[in-house]
Amino acid sequence: MEFKLLKFDKAIKNADFLDNTHNIYRTSDYIVKQYLYTEITDNCNIILISEDTYYARTEKRDREFDSIFGCRENVDGKRIRSTTFTRKYVE
Repeated sequence: MEFKLLKFDKAIKNADFLDNTHNIYRTSDYIVKQYLYTEITDNCNIILISEDTYYARTEKRDREFDSIFGCRENVDGKRIRSTTFTRKYVE
């Protein structure tokens, strides 16, 4: 499989939901950024933790999202499942 990297214009590179993320998807009310990392528990289990930031959907954010991810088969994307997560909301 060949991967193609897209070149984004400066306005898209400055989209607030792109900073420090591993996955981005969209719900009916939010654009969600997932930052994922692993931790090892005291009893040596590995857990996947997701720090989720929910950005309220606005016309500007939707335009940026569509410009970046409009070529996806599922434009809205999907959440990566994790063992635990935290949530932060941004208007």
